[in-house]
Amino acid sequence: MIVKVCGITRLSDIKWLEKMEIDLIGFILYSKSPRKVELEFVDNLSTKLKKVGVVVDKRIDEIQSIMDKFDFVQLHGDYDLESCKELEAEKVIKVVWPERYDNVSLLKKELDIFLPFVKYFLFDAGKSLGGHGRIIEFGEWIKLLKDYPIFLAGGINPHNLGKILEIGPLGIDLNSGVEIRPGIKSKEKVSSILKQINFKGEKND
Repeated sequence: MIVKVCGITRLSDIKWLEKMEIDLIGFILYSKSPRKVELEFVDNLSTKLKKVGVVVDKRIDEIQSIMDKFDFVQLHGDYDLESCKELEAEKVIKVVWPERYDNVSLLKKELDIFLPFVKYFLFDAGKSLGGHGRIIEFGEWIKLLKDYPIFLAGGINPHNLGKILEIGPLGIDLNSGVEIRPGIKSKEKVSSILKQINFKGEKND
């Protein structure tokens, strides 16, 4: 299982995440988020971890101008197919909200349209944006997990992780569920999750 820790704001958190060998760390580039960071923070960062730039309704030319700073860009918002075609597919994570769809057939159709132009999908709770702090509502969409490269997000924490593991996504996106407060990650909570999934990258101090 791929593990992404999102909403990173502190170098000190990155240091212990490096020791755990987390797969991906995410930086939110959205002015209204309590976890927002400036591009300068990423520019001055030296880390071996793969970086994800999280954007919300940015213009495609703006996204193109920052893609070389990140291993992936995560698209939050109503990005259409033509917009995704303008980006490098191997670097795109597209957020999808299953709760928006009346039935799984409509959701599957959407995934099929975008699949050639993204690396991963990220299923989030709610019907727009993120930061809802709750686990995604389960439904028929669960059966899509075996056929598509999907991360799950939405309030995942050490206590509700078992429900996520039962349905078996490719990856998990950890944010509010592993925080002390917005932007401040809990080493203990992240470590607990890694132990539950038998994550092999974790190292002792």
